[in-house]
Amino acid sequence: MGCSGNVYRQAAIQVNSMSKIILTTFTDPMMGLTYECEPIYDKLKKKYQDNIEFRFVMAGLVRDVSDFMNEYELSFSTEKGIEEYCKRLVGIYKSEEKIGGLPMNMDNFHLFDADHRSSYPLNIAYKAAQLAAPELAEQFLIKLRHATVLEGRQTTLISELYAIAEETGIEKDAFEKVYSDGSAEKAFDEDLIYTRSLGIYSLPAYIIESGYTKYMIKQLASYETIVGAIDLISNS
Repeated sequence: MGCSGNVYRQAAIQVNSMSKIILTTFTDPMMGLTYECEPIYDKLKKKYQDNIEFRFVMAGLVRDVSDFMNEYELSFSTEKGIEEYCKRLVGIYKSEEKIGGLPMNMDNFHLFDADHRSSYPLNIAYKAAQLAAPELAEQFLIKLRHATVLEGRQTTLISELYAIAEETGIEKDAFEKVYSDGSAEKAFDEDLIYTRSLGIYSLPAYIIESGYTKYMIKQLASYETIVGAIDLISNS
C-alpha cells in the first residue's frame, strides 16, 4: 500500500508541475459528436484536475440546411424537403450514440424548418453567453447541447435560446442585449474567421496547447489520442 501511495503522489506532483493544458474544441452546439465526447472531457478533468482548461470555438456547422440536403430532399417543397432531411439527420445522430454511449432523444426531432434553416443562432447564443456571463458559458453550452439532442427542443428558435439562458442562470436582459445588438454575432464571425484561417472544414477539430507548444487534430479524437497529444507536447 505504501508503494502504491507513493506512485499516486508522484503522479499528482507530475500533473501539478505541468504547464497549463488548454484544449480548444472547434464545434457547433447542435453536434451529436461533441455531445458524445462529454465523457472524454470528464475523464480529462479527472486526470489533469486544475491543469486543464477547456475552450470552445463556434465553427458554424450548418450555414443553410440546403447545403446538406440531397437531390431527393431538394425535389420537394421547402418545408417538406427540410422535414425529409431532418428524418435523415435523426439516423446520423443515432449512429453517433455508440461513440460515447450517451442516449439521444430523436422523438419528433425538428431542429430545422422553412423559417429556421441554420444552426448559426445556436453558435451566436453561446457567444452571447460568453459575453453576458463568461463564468456560466460552458454550463450554457452543455445545456444547449442537451436541449438539442437529448430533450428534442427546437433550439433554432430564439425563444428556446433565451429560455436556456435563463435556465442556466444568465441574467435575461444581459443575454438578450448582446444576442440582439450584434455583439454576439460579431464574436461568432471572429470564431468563423479563426476556424477558416486554420484550414478547418470538418468538425469537430481540436487544438491542444501546453506552454509554447500546440498540436492540432482535425478529426474526432478519442481520449487516448488527446492524452497522447498532451504527452507529446508536454515532453517536447
